[in-house]
Parts: sequence; C-alpha cells; structure tokens
Amino acid sequence: MSKTAAAQLSPAPLPPDEIWDETVAVAAEIQGRRALAPLGPPPALAHDPVAAFLLTPAAARLDPPGVIAQVAQMLDDGGLPLVRVTSGLLAMHPQIFARTFIWERGKGMENLARGFEIEQSPFYRSSPVRLIHQGAGGFRLRLDGPPGPDDFPVMDDLRAVGATDYLIRPLDFVAVRRSFISFATDRPGGFRDGELARLDALVPLIALRFETVMQRQLTDTLLSLYLGRDAARRVATGAVRRGDGQAIRAALLSCDMRGFTRLSDRAPAGEVIALLDAYLDAVTLAVHRAGGEVLKFMGDGCLAIFPADEGTGLGTAGRDACARALAAATAAMTAVDAIEPLPAALGPAGLKVGFALNFGDVVYGNIGSTERLDFTIIGPAVNEVARVEALCKVLERPLLTTSAFAYELDEPGLLRSLGLHTLRGKREPTEIFTSEA
Repeated sequence: MSKTAAAQLSPAPLPPDEIWDETVAVAAEIQGRRALAPLGPPPALAHDPVAAFLLTPAAARLDPPGVIAQVAQMLDDGGLPLVRVTSGLLAMHPQIFARTFIWERGKGMENLARGFEIEQSPFYRSSPVRLIHQGAGGFRLRLDGPPGPDDFPVMDDLRAVGATDYLIRPLDFVAVRRSFISFATDRPGGFRDGELARLDALVPLIALRFETVMQRQLTDTLLSLYLGRDAARRVATGAVRRGDGQAIRAALLSCDMRGFTRLSDRAPAGEVIALLDAYLDAVTLAVHRAGGEVLKFMGDGCLAIFPADEGTGLGTAGRDACARALAAATAAMTAVDAIEPLPAALGPAGLKVGFALNFGDVVYGNIGSTERLDFTIIGPAVNEVARVEALCKVLERPLLTTSAFAYELDEPGLLRSLGLHTLRGKREPTEIFTSEA
C-alpha cells in the first residue's frame, strides 16, 4: 500500500484532547473489567494518529487482518519501521485451531488457517506464540546479534528478512481466549524506547477492536455450526420469537444408518464416533453442494431441506428443488460407499444407509419452550419422509421417494414405481418410487 493510499484510508485526525480522553476511557474500561490496576497515561498516545484510527467507526468495520494491515502500514509510513507484524486468533471451530495474520512490508497480508495438528508440531511447540497462549506476559528479543542457545526457530526467519528487533505482546480479551501480536523492525539498533512504549500503549486498543469483531464472528460461526447456514442467518436477523414460522414448499431428505444400535453395542466408542462423523460429513457435504440445508442430526439420522423458490416465476421451482435433493442423495450414497476403514462389528454387509425423499408443504421456524427453541420444520410431509426412510430396510432399497416427489420431479426414466405400500400411521397405501441409477 502506498503512503497516498494509506493516507486516504486514514481518518481525519481528532483534536488531541478528544483523542486522549477517548483513549483513556476505553483503556480504563478494558482494565476495569479485568480487575487490574488502570493504565497510566502514556504520552505517546495523546497525539497518536494510529490510536485515533483504532477508535473510529472505519476501524470497527474492518476484520482483524484489515486492522493489522492498516495499523502496520500507518506505523511504517509514519516513521516506525516495521518489516513484519504478526497476529492470530484462536478459533472456535471444529477444524481450525487458529487463524494467523502476517503483514510484511512490500508483500501485504497473508492469512493462514491452522488446523489442530499444529498444536503438536515442533513449529508451534518451540514458538513464542505458545508461551503467550500459556499465559506469558510478552517479551522483547534483539536480533542484531548472534543467535542464543535458547533462541526460537522463527527468529531465523525474521533475521532472513533483515529484522533487528522483535516484540511480542498478549492480546487479552474479556469473552474469548487470549491471543498475541508481534512486531519486528529492521532499523539498525532495533526499537527505540519511545517506540516500545507506543506499541505497548496501542496493544489494548488493538485487542478491543479485535474482540468486537471476534464476538460477532464467533456468534455467526457457532449459529451456523449448530443451526445450519440459513437458520443461522434467520436467527441472527431477528427470527427468534417462539411460534414464528413460514409456510414453504420444499423437497426433504431424510437418511438413517442401518444397524447403528447393534454397532454401538459391539464396537469401541472411538470407532463408532469416527464412522458416524465420516457418514454425516459425507451427507452434509453432498447436501450443501446441491444447495440444500442440513437442519438437524438425530443420532445416526439426518434431516435436510431444499426450499422451492416460488419467487422465480418460472414454474420450475419445485422440480429444481427435487432435482437438487435427488442429486444430493445420489452423491451422498456414493460418498458413503467409499468410507473406510469400517468397524469389524458391521460384519460382511458393511455400512448400509437408507435415504428417503419427499416434496410438500412445511412450516419452517421456531418451535419449542420458552427456555429452549429449535429452528426446524414441521408438517405432514416431514412425518411422511421419516416413515418412507424406515421402509428402506423393509424393501431393501438404499433410496426411496414418495409419489409427491416423483410427480414434482417429472423426469421420466429417473425413478421407477415399486407399487403401493402402507406407511406407519396411515390407513391408505402410498405409492413408493426408487431410483433407477
């Protein structure tokens, strides 16, 4: 980023008194919530444009990498030479341990997602970041001399880009786990005392800005993980009142693993959980790739929805929803067949899963008690797809559909009728179809 571009992004400076008053108020709030002694007024911040930027709505709209990039560029352009600034955030995610943000002069930002395997890697275990995560208060390391016996391996990388001095500090948060930020300069002689004081004064403001964004992202991530993407979006935008629901037409997918109870009784718990995760992962990926939404897992069962967009005016919305549901079921069956290794307790039959598809009217919304709500779907079509899924075992077919689904799909040659069958709880027999694939 050029100095001109950085200047355009930077907010107009506030009057010095307003900068300092707001900075002190924010710092006091941070320290007070942590029951620590209040910070003394660091003179470096009274007229600091970076502090002013961090307290503006413009900074609030940036994600953490954007904040790091802007702060690093402003400091470097303003006479505090920085060759690299690194920060990271521990993630609340089932597959990601942390996200790391690296700014380097002349290269811009690099964002890295670290999986949980990094916790056991020599890279992490011998890094200063691990010490910060474990509670260290931060430290400075001079890099313009020969490496010491206790030097961190990452310091070799910093020396390779010309770094002469290194400062790492914790980012302490109120509601989420602590993280870190580090600064490396390439100035001969390293950081000056006033620069170290300035960076230390800016760290609480960076932490405050990060935490605001992190709490919002954490809420979005957890809602999406536990409710599903569309349900999370609806809840986050205010669909939280019990009894609120929307009548929609949709294709439904229900699936269930055969013999799961027997497997749970005979196989080690670790093998059962690993198989269950692999199977549900296969189904979820297939549903999402086909544009559907997994609404819930029920032990070894899964319920997914493919809403029919009635706003297209094309008259093919229902047919498209059914086509996507059938594609998802077909892809999921292929993925399930490829799962290995399988627990020996499954026996020679291997892993068997039944899939059922239906199409009809459902109510999509909040159901439950005043203390515990579930964002889900209800209606006769939901009950029917569950009963058809149970019929997969009886008819020894991996995929069955209702006549409503087959007629809405309206694709001759894709489905074949298996005749009339009586579903549990229904007096009249129902025509059942299966896939020709």
